[in-house]
Amino acid sequence: MSEPSTPRGSSSDAEPTRVNPAVPAHEQPPVVQPMPVQQQPVQPQPVQAQPVQPQPVEPQPKLSKIDAGKYWAGAAATILVCALLGVAASVIFDDVFGIGLTPPPDLLGIGEDGSWAAAGALFALISAAVLHVLVLIAPSPRMFFGWLVGLATVILAVLPWTNSSDPLASAMTSLVWIILGIAVASLLGAVLSRTTRRP
Repeated sequence: MSEPSTPRGSSSDAEPTRVNPAVPAHEQPPVVQPMPVQQQPVQPQPVQAQPVQPQPVEPQPKLSKIDAGKYWAGAAATILVCALLGVAASVIFDDVFGIGLTPPPDLLGIGEDGSWAAAGALFALISAAVLHVLVLIAPSPRMFFGWLVGLATVILAVLPWTNSSDPLASAMTSLVWIILGIAVASLLGAVLSRTTRRP
């Protein structure tokens, strides 16, 4: 007796087809081996690099340009005003009120009134030269100039107290230097505002 054939559809897909011995070999269906399941390798997702944002570069402060001719014309007028202030202070306090001011050094031998005129003019001249240099090299020339003139005025106002025994004369001398410092700072500041421009 022949063995019953396996019914169709009963074989599993995972098993190979069975060989029926009652059927000749050349009529046997080909044995189909199950194809192994190939697992696809997981491709790593490329990490997108975030673009580096360049840091903003702060622009360098632009220096002011100065009209040297007009500036020094205004500086000369400032020097003249300060020289006259020195003379006026000497005349008012010494001759009118009889308060002997502590005069600056009389290097030229021109008398007390002349020494005050020379001191005021020299103070204004040095201040004008310093301000011109600051405009050319410093980012904030007005701020530095204000500090320099203020400190110089304080030093000149304190000096009379070091070699004078008369408090009133020392106080009035300090007042003269303070007035000169205010005149230099205000006049040269006004000259600078009229003779400089941004590039």
